[in-house]
Amino acid sequence: MKFHIKAPKDFWAGLMFIGFGGFFMIWALTHYQMGTAVRMGPAYFPAVLGGLLVFLGLLVFIESLAMQGPGLTLPFNIVDLIIAVLVFVVLGWIFKRIGVGGDYAILVGTGVLVVLSVLFRRGTKPLVLISAACVIYGYLMKPLGLILATLLLVFISAFAGHEFKWKEVVILYAILIVFSLLVFVKGLTLPFPICPAFMENCPIR
Repeated sequence: MKFHIKAPKDFWAGLMFIGFGGFFMIWALTHYQMGTAVRMGPAYFPAVLGGLLVFLGLLVFIESLAMQGPGLTLPFNIVDLIIAVLVFVVLGWIFKRIGVGGDYAILVGTGVLVVLSVLFRRGTKPLVLISAACVIYGYLMKPLGLILATLLLVFISAFAGHEFKWKEVVILYAILIVFSLLVFVKGLTLPFPICPAFMENCPIR
């Protein structure tokens, strides 16, 4: 039996979901404590979400296969992929040499790729900005707190769309931050920092 790719977009989307979900799940399990459903550890939430993302990716990947279908083509330029990898490798080496943490290399590399993509690959703007928003949210959660990190996540992601409407974005942000505070901070009592680290007394508890 020989399989063909029925839907190339679903094929690559499934692989992307599996890759991202698997990475975050393995990273969380190998670097943090899992805990239980009653007493969640820092690895519980990303590990569960990563597992769900892998499962979703498998479903999308399997549905993209068929007995007959069009030929498979890469959804990206291989040269662009090599440049992106080199950017992170070079920045990682430079930051390691000067004694700066690798997290900053990832943040700076993400910023460089966003600028390059917006200037030279306008068609990749949605994917790059949404990916960058997730990276920025993850790395700036601790120093900026949930409120400001979520603000950056929503607004950067909104710029990836064809239209940017301030009113809709502000309403979406307000709903998302209230939901996060009520469910994750109050309901699940997860130790998320709410306000920036430089604020000694956070008015929201």
